[in-house]
Amino acid sequence: MKEFKNVNELKKDNPSLAKELLEMFDEGEWQENELYVYESLADYAYYELTEGWYADKHLDQKDYNGAPNPIDFIDLKALGLQLSRTWDESIHYLTKENWVVETGYGWN
Repeated sequence: MKEFKNVNELKKDNPSLAKELLEMFDEGEWQENELYVYESLADYAYYELTEGWYADKHLDQKDYNGAPNPIDFIDLKALGLQLSRTWDESIHYLTKENWVVETGYGWN
């Protein structure tokens, strides 16, 4: 996940993604707020498992005392796709390239 302070910072790093967002959403306060970019649905799912929605399950552990890491057995792409079908569209966006962009402010 990459974090950007605002759309102008994103524009410097990824002009085509910034352009897509500016074409998709009306001008607004979201442009001045943080944007979180995940390069795939799998990256987004991994974030949700380790730092987001499921963080209290402690799946971010690296050592399970010899037991396998459960994340190694999760189809992250499939989980990411399912998460995208139920997320709040006012703060999430799935790009043409299947990247995920999230704003804490909302697109409106």
